[in-house]
Amino acid sequence: MSSYQDLELTSITLPPNELLQQPIPYIIDDFSLALHLGMRCKTLWFCILKRDSLYKIFSIPKANGKRRLIHNPHPVLKFVQRRIDQVLLKPLPLHPCVGAYVVGKSCKDTAAKHVGQGVRIGMDLQDFFPSHSASRIRGFFHHLGYSHYVANLLATLCTAPFRKKNPADFKEFSYRAPQGSPASPSLCNLIAQLALDRLVLHTLGPEGWTYTRYSDDLCLSHPADLSKNDVDATLERMYGLIEEAGYRTNKAKTKVQRRWRRQKMLGIVVNEKVSIPRDEYRRYRALLHNCLMQGWVVNSLRFGWDPVETFHDHVKGKICYIKHVDLAKGEKLEKMYLEVIEKHGTGVDANPIQGSHLLSSEPLEEDLGPPVL
Repeated sequence: MSSYQDLELTSITLPPNELLQQPIPYIIDDFSLALHLGMRCKTLWFCILKRDSLYKIFSIPKANGKRRLIHNPHPVLKFVQRRIDQVLLKPLPLHPCVGAYVVGKSCKDTAAKHVGQGVRIGMDLQDFFPSHSASRIRGFFHHLGYSHYVANLLATLCTAPFRKKNPADFKEFSYRAPQGSPASPSLCNLIAQLALDRLVLHTLGPEGWTYTRYSDDLCLSHPADLSKNDVDATLERMYGLIEEAGYRTNKAKTKVQRRWRRQKMLGIVVNEKVSIPRDEYRRYRALLHNCLMQGWVVNSLRFGWDPVETFHDHVKGKICYIKHVDLAKGEKLEKMYLEVIEKHGTGVDANPIQGSHLLSSEPLEEDLGPPVL
């Protein structure tokens, strides 16, 4: 007679569930969840019970001088979250207005939808990822058709503890979608699509507005040269729709741009065509000219780049990005880059670099002065 240890379950067949709203796996408990994610149930419960201690929390500087809080999950928890993203979230469809965290899309595709418009409104959502609480994530999975038990398991695996600034109750932490989790981008995209995007498209779409959302960057554009009163009225309606959807607006980043001035979104100019800003192109053209004259190292020190070995990789990556957005300007920079490579190589030690004596602590022979007798 075979024992329990001799049995091995490799698959499970369940009747079709008419409650599921999307073609996603049929999960009824923790065992079937672990089966679909491709792991042992023991591993799943380890991540659930030890969640609070499985995040390394640190901050990185933002462009405006503030700090961005990052929750880096433990490798085991990160694997579980990545499987949730691949198995449950990625198969779900996204509206064409969503541009960020979508395979095959870039910021250029989002910017191209607002080319040649009379007025463009740019808005920003404050604390986009942490705006999705555990209860909101649990409600999303429940909306897909999963039971409250399964939705609660998934919400626990996809959230991290955030310390409250002024706790109103006895709880010191609140649990929200963290930046750093592989599941957060797709999860927040899907929730924002249901709560915000659908609402904006239904309200402003019939009026001729083009709407896109690139993560927390919202953009509205209209082909007509609307008056200031019409634009202000649209802004007030957007503020109300964002609040109704459960988000907050960073009003300091709200911008209104008209066709007779430079219209820029996501770092791309969209007045007549998708192009790189002129000042940015000229800055990298001058940088490549200096690199041709003096080499990589001197210019990396001039711009305060640390470590200097990665300066070449940064310049190469930026040229690839510019070429992707604006082919003509990118090819000109690429031609200059190849000239620098031919003369100085690709790294610090590839070829002697003019002016490299500035890096040496030993004086040159001509700098020693007359010999001491």
